[in-house]
Amino acid sequence: MPGTAVAFFGLMSANAGGQREVKGSWTQATIRFGDLLRLYHRHQVLGIDNLRRALDADRPVLLIGNHSMDVADPFMLRAAIHRETGRLVQFIGHELLFFRLPSIRSFTAEAGVIPSQHLDLALRVLREDGMLMLYPGAGSEAALRSRRREPYRLKWYERLGFVELALRSQATLLFVAAVGVDEMFYQTDMPVPSRLFALVEGTYLESYRGLRLEFGSAGLHLIPGIFPWPVKVTHEISRPLRFDRSIDVTDRAALEKAQIRIWAKCQKLLDQAVALRDRRSDWLDAALRRGARALQAIGL
Repeated sequence: MPGTAVAFFGLMSANAGGQREVKGSWTQATIRFGDLLRLYHRHQVLGIDNLRRALDADRPVLLIGNHSMDVADPFMLRAAIHRETGRLVQFIGHELLFFRLPSIRSFTAEAGVIPSQHLDLALRVLREDGMLMLYPGAGSEAALRSRRREPYRLKWYERLGFVELALRSQATLLFVAAVGVDEMFYQTDMPVPSRLFALVEGTYLESYRGLRLEFGSAGLHLIPGIFPWPVKVTHEISRPLRFDRSIDVTDRAALEKAQIRIWAKCQKLLDQAVALRDRRSDWLDAALRRGARALQAIGL
């Protein structure tokens, strides 16, 4: 773990303006890939001034958002924030998936992903970089949620880590509502064959039994970020979320109450953003969503 942290912080250096200078071919590549995805999805970011004001204040900024089963969503957001503010936002990702597989470990560090379940490292990022994003719902929201039955539902049950992180860092908390991400890949009602999970028996992937097959514009969704459906994607950054900063982080009952209040606020903001999607849509986005509803109607 110490080696991961050293490698991670060696990728970027702060300039005089407090911004992060892009270093490393993979870092540059992920920004360019995010830019391409933004064109493909006619991506837009709303509320960027809310982020600018938060970054100009004295507190670090912790972004939280709804999750999708792919890297296209964070790559687009990261590229957009970099283009608009000159800052590189880092993301918390699953430690086993991103940091224990040798073939992708170095790539994910340069792509701005830090391992989950390491509070000290997250606090260090917030302290030194001033900004961090995480998805409280993790796999239960991105992978196991039935998007046709629970569209744009935040699955944050017992997810207290982000509240503790916000309290310990005294960060400004902003919610990022991502609209369009639930439709980037078509989620069928067909489960992933159980025999595939037998190949990874004994790992955390066992908890993902029930995962459904997904399809993009090039077929089965296997490679992250590759050929999702070209739906329109919008990220809307909220104003700062109010919460009691005096809560004792060792008081689990108080953490739970704070988390439920924040969760409810974020779900309301997400519902409002989804309700406005038709106004922000285009003909291709509308046609693809109609097609998805037709497939759902026949039970696929």
